[in-house]
Amino acid sequence: MSELQNEDAIIEDGNAEIENQEDTGVDLATTSEAEHEEQPQVDEEAKKRQEAINKVINEKTFKAKQAEREAQEYKAKLEAYEAEQRKQFEQQVADIPPMPDAFDDDFDEKVRARDEALLKKAQFDAQNSYYLQQQQFQQQQEAQAKQAQIQESLTNYTKKATELGIKQEEMQAAGNTVANYGLSDDLVLHILSDPDGPLITKHLAANPVDGFNLASMSPYAVGSFLSDIKQKAGALKPKTSSAPKPATNLHGNGVDPELGKYKNLKGTKYE
Repeated sequence: MSELQNEDAIIEDGNAEIENQEDTGVDLATTSEAEHEEQPQVDEEAKKRQEAINKVINEKTFKAKQAEREAQEYKAKLEAYEAEQRKQFEQQVADIPPMPDAFDDDFDEKVRARDEALLKKAQFDAQNSYYLQQQQFQQQQEAQAKQAQIQESLTNYTKKATELGIKQEEMQAAGNTVANYGLSDDLVLHILSDPDGPLITKHLAANPVDGFNLASMSPYAVGSFLSDIKQKAGALKPKTSSAPKPATNLHGNGVDPELGKYKNLKGTKYE
């Protein structure tokens, strides 16, 4: 067939394809545009769902933090009240009457009052000493528990950084940068405990504005802002490959699977 005949055949095939498209009423360009228009709508719906999830998380975080702050405030008020009561009682028991004159008519009564005052003073000193010991012991226990929590968070934090492929030197440099922002101890512990903690640290190190804003904002706004930072930090996760793993069995179907085995026995004679 000549080149001219080939060109005529191609043109006829093209015309037939166009006629079939007109007959079926399908506009390929319109279909492509429709698919293009549907994609942003799906992304918008996913964004709205994520915003709704973030809102719920932020509300729960806010309520938990608020309850924790209220508990701390109540504890502080109770400790202040107890301290004031002890101070007033200490002033009362500290007023020990002097030793009365032996020639006083009410000598015995004054001696009895003085002995009672000395007894109250001794009881207060013993109770106050026990209270201070208990306070010191409780503070030590809390400090040890917090230190253990920090150590566990650091261990998990380092392990997670390794899993994400972040080198120790890189993580140390990012941590030193973030440390200059002045984040509160509770916020630092929260980041260390977060599964994406290393990524959050990397993001804050690369974005000082976010770091200083996080350090300076009120506790009521931290939850929402930190949620946004965590979402941004998620982009730093390494991309996982969907390619299949290489085959470990390199023998083809036509190869004897026993080939290569017992090679040291070749030529061995058995009697």
